[in-house]
Amino acid sequence: MGNKQRAVIIPLIVLLFLPAAPGSSEAGQSSTGGTFLPLGWNARGGSLAGAASLLVRDDCAAYWNPANLVFLKTPMMTLGTTEPVPGMSDRYSILSIGTGLLDTRESAAGGPELRRFGVAFSMSHLGLDLASGSGWNEGTAGISLAYSLNHYNSVGISWRMLKSWTDLEDAGSWGTALDLGWTARLKEDVWFALVARNLASGIHYPERDESIEPSFNAAVSWEDFHDRASFELDYVLKEGEFNRLLAGTEVIIMEDLLLLQGGLDIRMVNGKRTIPHLGLSTLYGGANISLSFSFDPEDAFGRQTILSIGYSL
Repeated sequence: MGNKQRAVIIPLIVLLFLPAAPGSSEAGQSSTGGTFLPLGWNARGGSLAGAASLLVRDDCAAYWNPANLVFLKTPMMTLGTTEPVPGMSDRYSILSIGTGLLDTRESAAGGPELRRFGVAFSMSHLGLDLASGSGWNEGTAGISLAYSLNHYNSVGISWRMLKSWTDLEDAGSWGTALDLGWTARLKEDVWFALVARNLASGIHYPERDESIEPSFNAAVSWEDFHDRASFELDYVLKEGEFNRLLAGTEVIIMEDLLLLQGGLDIRMVNGKRTIPHLGLSTLYGGANISLSFSFDPEDAFGRQTILSIGYSL
């Protein structure tokens, strides 16, 4: 088998070992070779079904929407892990560290404070063992920057290095990807965001180059309804068509102690269906623990349990 054939076939072998993976929408958002799947980030964002372009405003915004890093008042770190495909020897883990910088911007009429700058570092790793005894690994390392234009507008950018490697000869790849985000306060507790993921990307295999298909989120949120609930809707555009509708809600059960999240991932292509998500978050001091569940028997990546732990300094 030649180098070029091996570089194409090995990632596809990984997908073939996953039930229903060749037709899954997760695989469809990777590079053509099947690498660098969009597996999400923390449990809270997962329990919102990915409708996290506005509601997630901590260090994990480096993945969901880098413009939200300006909401970080103090340094924060998050660790997370999941088994992407239950029953396989696989593990997906994440680490992000972020903080706000310099002075704050605040409206005379009140509202959330925005730091002038925000910065975050992020890393992820996906590892799995194939039936042949070989291993497959994918890793990312990124830096994200955000800037608040004023007390109701912020922009952000994330740049990631991508690397896949295996003990099979000449089957690895490397590359980079760029995300952009914009968050705006429309009025009171109504917010709007635009996020472009993989807006520019390049994946380099031994004898060819590829790119990851970009996707675009337009999100709106209504927050602090009766000081208890927040809602978000994300419209996802991909390949020039309406790809998904993501709906998430978060309810405060006990102030500064317990939150309940839920979400729906309504897929409009690649097997139209609605995937429910559910999660819980506990807060104590500067620490928080989140657990999320997704339920989709039709997708190899749709039956996940994600655990993440965050800490604010």
